[in-house]
Amino acid sequence: MQSEKLDILKKSLGNCYETNDEHLFSCPKCKHYKRKLSVNLNKNAFKCWICDYKGNNIVKLIKDPTLKARWLSITNSIDISRFDDLFGEQEEAFNQVSLELPEYFNSLTNKKLSSVGQKAMRYLLERGITEEQIVFYKMGFCFHGDYKNRIIIPSFDEFGDLNYFVARAFGDNYLKYKNPKCSKDIVFNEIFIDWSEPIVLVEGFFDSIKYENSIPIMGSTLGTNSMLFNKIVNRCKKIYICLDKDAAQKELKIIKKLLDFGVEVCKINIDDHNDLGEVPSHFLEEYKKRASVITSEDYLLQKINFGG
Repeated sequence: MQSEKLDILKKSLGNCYETNDEHLFSCPKCKHYKRKLSVNLNKNAFKCWICDYKGNNIVKLIKDPTLKARWLSITNSIDISRFDDLFGEQEEAFNQVSLELPEYFNSLTNKKLSSVGQKAMRYLLERGITEEQIVFYKMGFCFHGDYKNRIIIPSFDEFGDLNYFVARAFGDNYLKYKNPKCSKDIVFNEIFIDWSEPIVLVEGFFDSIKYENSIPIMGSTLGTNSMLFNKIVNRCKKIYICLDKDAAQKELKIIKKLLDFGVEVCKINIDDHNDLGEVPSHFLEEYKKRASVITSEDYLLQKINFGG
């Protein structure tokens, strides 16, 4: 199996040097002329000693769909070996929980919808969600069961596997949202994220539809031990942030954490609107262009204004 894995990597990355348990390739990220991307097949981990591009799943290095499918077929599973065992880094191991969509999930892309599906569709359209977005994000609904009368928006990790879903009521449910019984420590719909480009951080999923390359924080804060925070610090150098106005103090805490880790932060101001859901689409790019870079001095000034 190891020789077959190596053959796939060579077809993806080119030839390599071998040293002990590691193989040194040219890094696809920084493209340095020296082979400084260290890959350990036994640990299923890699790290570039030039640009610090690293990960705990080698399949991330394989871009060709045919080669990626071949890799996954011979490994038969995704190895989540501790990356710090190989490179001495402090990285939390996240529990992998098997997750499926609700039993009574129905896709909203079906041509013939039940009366419940029509109500769900009407709810989304009234919120400004387009039919193209409904198809793109694979939205659905439930007509029965624990998630009855709820919009279901699935989330997929970078490999296309389901890692979460949002269940938003469109009927007379007491609770607007009902969370699945799994960890929220994920990057929502990472499959659509380009980490080489600036990321827009927003509050919830419906806000994230407003901007491309946008991620909802999916909680009351963004902890430094969270998967999202660690991926931002290690893979993204610039963040735009736009939370609801009633979350100003929460936003300020997140900005402070990102600044402490050397991430460039720009604040998107939405004028008199309370949240992104109120902002007309033709204003969005203008607001982003006018976003202000937040420095440590700006953070301190805002903290004083909040009486911190």
